Amino acid sequence: MNPTLHKTFRILAIAVFLASCSHAAESDLLDLDSAELQLSTERVIVFKDGYCLIVKKGTATTDDQGVVFTDEVPDSAILGSFWAVPAKGTIKSMVAGWVKTESESTRKINCTKVVEVIKANLGKQCSLRIAGKEDEILNGTLLKLLSNDELVDPRTGVSSSHNSTQSTRIDPVSAGSSIESVISISGTTGTHFILRTPSGDVMLAVDTIQKLTIDRMESTIEQTIKESSRRKRLSLSFGKPHQVVEVNLMYFRPDVRWIPTYRINLTDRPFVRQPNKLKPVTPAIATKAAEIFMQGELLNEAEDLIDVPFHVVVGVPNFRFRTVPSPMILESSLRNLLAQAAPQIMGGQGAAMQNQFSNALYAQRSSEFRSNRSVESEERVTVDLPEELSGKGGNDLYVYKLDNMTLKKGERATVPILRTEVAYRDIYTWDVEVTHAESYAATAADTASPLVLTTNKIWRQVEIINDTDIPWTTGAAMLVDGFQPLAQELLTYTSPGSICRVPVTVSVDLKGRVQDQETNRELDALNWRRNSYARVHGKIEIELANNKTEAVPVEVNLRFGGKSQKASDNGKSTLEAFRAEDWSNRQGDSINNSCVVSWKSTIKPGDCFKPNVEYEFFLRY
Repeated sequence: MNPTLHKTFRILAIAVFLASCSHAAESDLLDLDSAELQLSTERVIVFKDGYCLIVKKGTATTDDQGVVFTDEVPDSAILGSFWAVPAKGTIKSMVAGWVKTESESTRKINCTKVVEVIKANLGKQCSLRIAGKEDEILNGTLLKLLSNDELVDPRTGVSSSHNSTQSTRIDPVSAGSSIESVISISGTTGTHFILRTPSGDVMLAVDTIQKLTIDRMESTIEQTIKESSRRKRLSLSFGKPHQVVEVNLMYFRPDVRWIPTYRINLTDRPFVRQPNKLKPVTPAIATKAAEIFMQGELLNEAEDLIDVPFHVVVGVPNFRFRTVPSPMILESSLRNLLAQAAPQIMGGQGAAMQNQFSNALYAQRSSEFRSNRSVESEERVTVDLPEELSGKGGNDLYVYKLDNMTLKKGERATVPILRTEVAYRDIYTWDVEVTHAESYAATAADTASPLVLTTNKIWRQVEIINDTDIPWTTGAAMLVDGFQPLAQELLTYTSPGSICRVPVTVSVDLKGRVQDQETNRELDALNWRRNSYARVHGKIEIELANNKTEAVPVEVNLRFGGKSQKASDNGKSTLEAFRAEDWSNRQGDSINNSCVVSWKSTIKPGDCFKPNVEYEFFLRY
């Protein structure tokens, strides 16, 4: 064969071989990439207690072993909430572990020390002057740097012996990453070097060099960087190779929260129902219009959420193991960074916070919460709510669906949720508490009243009717008249068809006075548990004057220890169990009840409402 032709064939064969190797390597890389789930976040369901449910979807092609994987392993998920759900077929196993990788690179850096200059110019001719021998110039060749390449910490300059690298560990937990890295950087150390001179080799100390001259001095040095890293990996085995699979990942985790806030604009405009309504369902006494705006304040301390639909939930789910981490996240503990954000509204971890949350929802002051059973569901007001924000109720939870949005870790956002106009009325409430003194003076002529009054204030509240078809969740409410602030309070949870009350301020135009007196005392009226008791009769008179220019509805609630005998003005009495708070220094006797008498009335301008109650209680002597 012609030598030239033979050489050409050899070149072509080598080229084909190299191309096939390159194609095989590329094919392996493609197989690896195709087995990785391409995850995207489908939705985030956010609860008010600082937890959320994240749902992700991904597709991939199983490898030769029938496995797909993802490195997007969440850094927090609670026990029992981490699920992988295939669109079809079954997952034989899901394994969480660590995958190690190593890489090496070099870079040029400027010499900042004499020892680095010496190393960069080994083999070159130089002249130098030694400290203390200013008149003597040494000429020679930089032969060798006496160095064991000890570790030098670039931050402190401190070396550690018998190491050729600088190691810096990056904490992935604080960085919110599923990658742990150890970076090693080569360092240049050494205290002495050898200079070859015509008279012989000389060992000199680096720190004694006062002046160093090198022709065409090299001022940079090469530095080697090695990185050893490991990352979390979640592998899902389907058992069938080269199959396209679709998987949904969902997990419940902390550090995403929403906080509802309200702006309530109280107007003097009459409330006008929509013309398509057949009959009014709002009580006639609530005739003024209030505009209610609700927004959600979103806080994200979990992970980057890119172009994701958010669902915010009214209500808090019961997750018993919310403080126990899932073993699949490869972490030892959960980190709920938002546990203390607005705990007085949302509740939090622990029994004390849970009690506070329950109190915020259910234990309002007098008459703050009422049911409006006359409201029929088909007659409720239409809320000015975009279709994509419409909620869906069920399982004692209610969901507001928001638009897609991007909220990265550490960011905050405010999203409008609701706007509606409803009817409201002003109502003035007065809670009066009378405490008795558990004392007895053994003289029949003793007529001094053993009663002590506590200070009470008359509150203006607004009674708002929720005749919409969606609930109002508990949240901070700013009450305004246009742009004039009136108050900030708590709007408590109000289901459709119910009424809530929001305190505004203490009224200055309604004046109240309470007068109490003992009217009679009977000795030996009762013997109980070998103790003798006197029956004390008394009367409480209340005066509530209206100095406003318009009539006002009022509610008066009087509480005292004992039992009501007779209440004027259609007062309604309710007996409750003994309360130590009804007695001075909490020293009452459990033989007595606690009694609440309530009056409702409308006071005309300049008039005075004067109810009274006759009562009795027992004193031991």
